[in-house]
Amino acid sequence: MIEAVTFDFWNTIATVPPGAMSAARERGVAAACASHEVEVEAEPLVEALEGVGLDWERSWAEGRHLHPHEAAESLVRTLGVEGAAREMVVEAFLGAGREVDLEFAPGIGACLEALRERGLRLGIVCDVGFSGGELLRELLEAEGLLQHFSGWGFSDEVGHYKPAPQIFEALTALGAEAARAVHVGDLRRTDIAGGAALGMRTVRYRGMNPGGDAEDGVEADIVLDDHAQLLDAVERLSA
Repeated sequence: MIEAVTFDFWNTIATVPPGAMSAARERGVAAACASHEVEVEAEPLVEALEGVGLDWERSWAEGRHLHPHEAAESLVRTLGVEGAAREMVVEAFLGAGREVDLEFAPGIGACLEALRERGLRLGIVCDVGFSGGELLRELLEAEGLLQHFSGWGFSDEVGHYKPAPQIFEALTALGAEAARAVHVGDLRRTDIAGGAALGMRTVRYRGMNPGGDAEDGVEADIVLDDHAQLLDAVERLSA
């Protein structure tokens, strides 16, 4: 029987409009610099932010963890920001997620409630990018969803990206063996391959990322487009 379900966060529980997060970081960093009378031209700022983003993409693809604070420190060095402005720029960069309206997956709240009503324990296993686990918990709480989860595996807190087994430490907090758990996510390379390698059952959710990633990746046990289908999927995997 399945006892626990872990979820990816980005493109499984929530997403943001394309470019919205980058724009929020640009605005926030520019405002932080201006508040300390630090002159930063728009073009070098955009280039510096893009450079940090590319560093993260490479690290993520290689499975080499880049902590959000490391990325922020790299940004301030590139911009040449020093003194009191440095801390504000770091905070603006790391906290940009608070300035963006998240789009939560349709039906996610009802889905989580239904799973819990069946006695399933829920967790999150997430490669956070630059928005750390603390911030994502804050955003979940604001949406009234945090209460559903009791196990966490955020990459900035664990020091690993999926598909590394260490990031699935949420299972320990949930008190569930991998063979009695399901992982739900949108990417084959990280979510599906990582969960399957541990012996978990897997579900690929396409509702917020229809294309997913590489077509030749490991496919999930079940693929669905609507969170309303998840409870039925979990019951099928329990049979």
